[in-house]
Amino acid sequence: MNLISIEGSPIAIGIIGYLIYFYFLKSEIIRQYFQSLLHPRKGSFYWIQLTRGIAFISMAILPLAFILFCDISFWAPNFIWKNQDSLFTLILAIILIPLGAINSRGTEHLSQYPQVRMDKWNPIEYIINILSWGIYLLGYEYLFRGVLFMGLLPFFSSLQAIGINTTLYALAHIYKGKKETLGSIPLGIILCLITLETKTICTAFAVHWVMASNNFIWSQRHLGIRAKKSLLGKKSKRDYTVQL
Repeated sequence: MNLISIEGSPIAIGIIGYLIYFYFLKSEIIRQYFQSLLHPRKGSFYWIQLTRGIAFISMAILPLAFILFCDISFWAPNFIWKNQDSLFTLILAIILIPLGAINSRGTEHLSQYPQVRMDKWNPIEYIINILSWGIYLLGYEYLFRGVLFMGLLPFFSSLQAIGINTTLYALAHIYKGKKETLGSIPLGIILCLITLETKTICTAFAVHWVMASNNFIWSQRHLGIRAKKSLLGKKSKRDYTVQL
């Protein structure tokens, strides 16, 4: 089967979809205009929720609609949860949750996460943020472990498909820094191998969502602790100055 054909076109559409999302995410003009319409303290929250919605449309709805509209014989998602998915998700969660908690303390990490920067959260906003992570990552895994991995298998060997997918996955993390880019390589390979075994994106999606939620919870906690320490430090310094 020829990659440069109608059967291979969803792969190109998927990449275009990701680039559309990335342009939207990094557009300062769009972000500033959108946030100017909202309360300053909530602008970051709603902007991130919007970008995750755009990501789902660009990375999942767009290629899926193209496949259905053009009636292309291409990989189709299977969302049947299997016992294997439970096992793989549990094993990876046991490993990745404590690692994420430790990693979330770093200054470099906290310069990027949590994505939403708000001083005060209410329970509904907290839950919405975790759920929107899920929506975003469903589209993300549909693209990366679905279209850009399972969709490659008719054209390449398993090893070649894993290599191509991992390269694209690492490239998608470059803007987040060297540490995340390098970390995405082993994770990308593992998720491809699991997807190849289960023939679904269920584990990849579940593991990624657990990682993102865990990262958000711990990053938010550590950021709050740092903010309190900074505030106490300023207060102590001010009290000392007054005494002098």
